[in-house]
Amino acid sequence: MVLDLLADPQGTSFARNLRAVRFLLLLHVSVQTWAYVIVPFESPHVALPRVGSFVVAIVLTACCALALTRYARLAPILALPVLVLRLYWTLLWIPNHTFLVFVCVVLVALLDTDREDEGVLLLQSLRWITIVVLFYTGLQKALHGFWFRGEFLAWMVSHGTDDWRWVFGWLVPADEMTRLRSLGYDPGSGPYRIASVPFIVLSNLTYLAEMGLAVLLLLRRTRTAAAVITIVLVLLIQLAPREFMFFLPFSNLLLLFIPGNQNRRLTPLFVFLYLYLLGAFVGIVPGEFLVKASGRI
Repeated sequence: MVLDLLADPQGTSFARNLRAVRFLLLLHVSVQTWAYVIVPFESPHVALPRVGSFVVAIVLTACCALALTRYARLAPILALPVLVLRLYWTLLWIPNHTFLVFVCVVLVALLDTDREDEGVLLLQSLRWITIVVLFYTGLQKALHGFWFRGEFLAWMVSHGTDDWRWVFGWLVPADEMTRLRSLGYDPGSGPYRIASVPFIVLSNLTYLAEMGLAVLLLLRRTRTAAAVITIVLVLLIQLAPREFMFFLPFSNLLLLFIPGNQNRRLTPLFVFLYLYLLGAFVGIVPGEFLVKASGRI
């Protein structure tokens, strides 16, 4: 069977680890919704009422707390209806990783972590989703073609936010940066090609690494190393767009490939990071670099 590719050795215990994953997924959607409450969307295309988002945030937080009790099985089931409502209200503005988390919540709602057969199916399903997302992330870069000569990164470094210049700008000579910035935004401007060999190599290595690591996650011998390297890679990639609300749930999924119930062990760290990220968003703790240029997390 296809699922057997990601099977653990017989007798491996993973129920407590999956409970931690369930809790962290609910923590993620709770923090994300509180961010919507604190700074509401201001767009005619978003039908997110202030009172409605507040109620959703409270319900999701209660479900998150419920996930720590003996009634944890009910937590994602109760969270699903309000998550669907939130998706309906924010459909045109939500990032792609919101759908990834939603699918994962659906899975933990449908499958019982305490039943061995369903737990195995849940674990393998979450692992396969992670591999597919990682591989397709690299594949779409290759299909679009703007990574072969570094055009996408060149445009972002020269016309994007300061974070892109801080992360990747050191690879671009000063005169080359001046030329790129002079190309402007108008249709027909460009091409945003760059002569820096290290920059082009980095651009191509990005999608090759994503697809290659996805394949290595399939193999038991390379699985742990691939998961660790991917976590580091995803963190480095997210430094420029500040998409830490993607890095946290995706690293949570990648930990499922590492033996030793790492999700459960690192739960306190994840809780701290989520709360700190929300605090940085509110402005009560230092961390402006954690908040996206749009002012969101």
